[in-house]
Amino acid sequence: MDRQNQDETYQFRARSSNVPFSQNDVKFMDDFVDRNNSSEGDHHVLSTALAWSQNVSGVNADTSYDRNSDLTSRQNYFSHVHRSGQMASGSGSDYSSGFQLNQGREDGYDFEFVLPREDKYDCPICLLVLREPYQTECGHRFCQNCIKRWLRETESEPRCPVDNAPLGEGQIFPDNFAKREILALLVQCPNHKDGCDTQVVLKQLKKHLNTCEFAFLPCPNRCSHMPLRKDLTNHLEEMCPLRLLKCPTCHIELQAEYLQKHVDSCPLASVKCQFCGNEGLIREQLQRHLNNDCPKAVIDCEFKELGCKETVERQAMAKHMQHCQQDHMQQMCTTIVSLVRLLQFKPSTSCDSSRQSSTQTGQGEEGEQQSSSLNALSGLLQASMVFGPQLGQQLPQLPHRLRQQLSSDNTLSHGSSESSSSRSGEAMGRRDDERIASSRTQVMSTISMTSNHNPGVDLEGAPIVPLHQDFEFQSLKCQNATQDESLARHEQSLVEIQQKNDTLERTNRDLRSKVKNLESTIADIEGRTCNGTYLWKIKNYSKFRREAEHGDTTAIHSPPFYSNFYGYKLCIRVNLNGVDSARGTHLSVFIHFMQGEYDDILEWPFSGRIVLTVLDQNPVCEQRHHVIETLVSKPHLAAFQKPVTPRNHKGFGYMEFLPLNILDNSTYIRSDTLLIKAFIVNSST
Repeated sequence: MDRQNQDETYQFRARSSNVPFSQNDVKFMDDFVDRNNSSEGDHHVLSTALAWSQNVSGVNADTSYDRNSDLTSRQNYFSHVHRSGQMASGSGSDYSSGFQLNQGREDGYDFEFVLPREDKYDCPICLLVLREPYQTECGHRFCQNCIKRWLRETESEPRCPVDNAPLGEGQIFPDNFAKREILALLVQCPNHKDGCDTQVVLKQLKKHLNTCEFAFLPCPNRCSHMPLRKDLTNHLEEMCPLRLLKCPTCHIELQAEYLQKHVDSCPLASVKCQFCGNEGLIREQLQRHLNNDCPKAVIDCEFKELGCKETVERQAMAKHMQHCQQDHMQQMCTTIVSLVRLLQFKPSTSCDSSRQSSTQTGQGEEGEQQSSSLNALSGLLQASMVFGPQLGQQLPQLPHRLRQQLSSDNTLSHGSSESSSSRSGEAMGRRDDERIASSRTQVMSTISMTSNHNPGVDLEGAPIVPLHQDFEFQSLKCQNATQDESLARHEQSLVEIQQKNDTLERTNRDLRSKVKNLESTIADIEGRTCNGTYLWKIKNYSKFRREAEHGDTTAIHSPPFYSNFYGYKLCIRVNLNGVDSARGTHLSVFIHFMQGEYDDILEWPFSGRIVLTVLDQNPVCEQRHHVIETLVSKPHLAAFQKPVTPRNHKGFGYMEFLPLNILDNSTYIRSDTLLIKAFIVNSST
């Protein structure tokens, strides 16, 4: 805004306000606008300047006021107000997010009023509609917070913001008359931009905002969304990422944003084996199934550590073991040679001494040495069978007992060689210190010597089992142990499934019972809300009619209904093949009173009329001929007395209500359905 336009605006507002501006006032306002050059704040600054000019021109004649001395204080106040935004923007909205009341600072009401409000309701300080109006002794109105803050923050002697009269906190008082008028003003709901069209008096606005469907509310789960109140339920049930959901398999409650991640790794989720296609597994059993049971899982040969690199399906492992038996024996022999070299065992020396001792008379001592050596070698064979799969890692950790045994046997072998060389120089000269180049030749010579000693048994007298048969036995034994473990796991799973099944059956029974109770409650409510007019649909009429003719079900009763919500409880009885003298000729219809919840507050015996109607279902309305009969109560009859049983044994009605020859093959029966209507008229009401 340029200087000329500002001056014209000031003069125009002065003339329209009947306030004489002095040149100093205009200059002061002009300087203030220049220092706070903002197009958005011009209007509020000018309004504030007008208020100050009115203060000067409205000074009482007996009031002494020096304009120049107060210029500094006014400038300070304007600067303070402009920075804090009191006059430039007021208090903003009275409601924060979701339009909750702003309790931290309350200036005037900043709402959209339906009718144009009068200027007398505006606060000269915040320029909004008065909130908790206070009136000064000089007759001006202000918001309670505005005038008190004005009086507290004014550095010099407090004065009235309008006429500059001296003013203290003891000279202001609540203006309840103005408050009543303001609270009766009609305003638009602050949420009208979001769709709320409600118009409410200011006094009831807070109550309306507490239930406004278009108010923004923070999510109770403390997520980042702020839905409208009308969408809050759907947000909590369908949209909120922090809502609690149950895993469909393990039923653990967790937040929705983590549900999918949990489902992908849930230990109880059903999974399918990637090899055999078994779908009856849960995720926590899958690894055990792959490691122990799956027939098509690809596994390593049990002689892998001995050098076999084959990988085959579990179900083909036995066939592989049979076909590769020779290779496995070769690998085992190589492993035994490695053991012999590691333990510095010399089976060649033992073999030579054994051959010589077999030709001499002192065969007993050497035989014992040979037996000990062969037992050590047998121990090596057994060790290779036992430690074979882990031999690569456990060669240095063989049992210390085996080392000692082999060492002692080796010492005895050397001693035996020396003694035999003393007895026979020829044998001594034939000793060969060179080791056998092939470790397999050493083992085979030892085995041959053992077989020559006593075929079919070892040195201890136990029967010799071929290595491949012993391996098959060990393999079958391991498979049996694995199957036993798998069977135990399956039995445990069956027990858990049985327990879950029992729990589900109990839950199912409870749910069925609740459904029956709900159906009974719904039927009772339908009977109460009929308000004395009840329409009974008898479906499968032909079936019930045949049963009545054969004597299986001679009478059927309608669901109970009421004369009004808290009234008499009744039901209709129909004998489709008639009763007593009307059997086989007429349709019989009766009314029975039943024990109701409010019988103690009703008048007994029943007094009134009951209209019974068999409806004609002819599609042409003009051709319908309903059969209508009216029952008039007779207080002396037991049928109209207060029931003492769930359903009064005595009924009242017509044995010959409608001839069967007219009822059959007529429009009274349509889609195998008969319609009977009852209308209760209670004369006591």
